[in-house]
Amino acid sequence: MIDALVSFFGDINPWLVVGIIAATPFGEARVSIIYGLAKGLDPLYVFLLSVGLNILVVAPLLLALRQKWVMKIIHFIMGKRITRMVEKNKKKFEIYEELALLGFVAVPFVGTGAWTGALLSTVLELDAKKSFFVIAAGVFFAASIIFLGANGVIYAME
Repeated sequence: MIDALVSFFGDINPWLVVGIIAATPFGEARVSIIYGLAKGLDPLYVFLLSVGLNILVVAPLLLALRQKWVMKIIHFIMGKRITRMVEKNKKKFEIYEELALLGFVAVPFVGTGAWTGALLSTVLELDAKKSFFVIAAGVFFAASIIFLGANGVIYAME
């Protein structure tokens, strides 16, 4: 899969690719770290760029998602599934709020990153300022897990 990702971007500046992947919901810091390490870029700079850009998009995303017209579009796309999900899990999030959001974003699985965390925070009507810092911490934890794991694999293969 990494070979396919590397060959997909071809001759584009790898630092630019790391930044683009880190800022989009299709990869976030998790995939951009793996891509940057696979391209042989400086690991520290890959980590810092990936985490920094992934966190940088959270604030505008939280602001945009709190606009009523944006939420109408999301409800139109997601339909009743999102309403059922919110109603089903709202009590859990009311009890644990930030801790639950942190755990959700910090788990390095597909679909549990900053973008989904911001959407979840908005749908559950959590405080935007607190959510920003919680999501940022979750991004840092998830990226650290991926970074350490990817570096371990690269080291073992050498």
